[in-house]
Amino acid sequence: MAAMHDPDGETIVTERLILGPHRAADLDGYAPLWVLPPEGRSFTSVLDREGAWARLLRLVGHRQVFGSAPFLVRDRASGEIIGEVGFARFERGLGADFDTAAEAMWILAPQARHGGIGTEAMTAAAAAFDARFPGARSVCMIDPINTVSLRLAARLGFTAYRGVMRRGMELDLFERIGRARVNS
Repeated sequence: MAAMHDPDGETIVTERLILGPHRAADLDGYAPLWVLPPEGRSFTSVLDREGAWARLLRLVGHRQVFGSAPFLVRDRASGEIIGEVGFARFERGLGADFDTAAEAMWILAPQARHGGIGTEAMTAAAAAFDARFPGARSVCMIDPINTVSLRLAARLGFTAYRGVMRRGMELDLFERIGRARVNS
């Protein structure tokens, strides 16, 4: 099943997932995404409930300011929040070659890290981004030991362009040029 988009671009429905905007009422399902991952290593912030609330509100505001933001990912069958994927401007201070582009990001709950959930979610998010910003450059950063994210980035068309130190970790930066709109 191809992803279905609503007219305002706020919701995407795929075969197994619903990608939608962040809402204040989502805090209880959202906060568990930001605890220390099972592998015990993360270059993103580990957040308590207060920090997760601040991030959730930041992304609500991001959608207001930029007209788009990452999506909350829900399991279509249960409605459970199982991830967050999409593109944003995080202003990480990594240089103009990174900070001026939309940054792709994905995080999945442990129970959703299998069976192609990340690929399904990010493929839909990337298609929505490309439709809204045809031919735009986007970036992402990945811990080089995260082979699952490296494979996903490659599937999405990201290629490595430089390394960086962030929060005491060596990370690789990637870039992608989105699909240009084809006029018929």
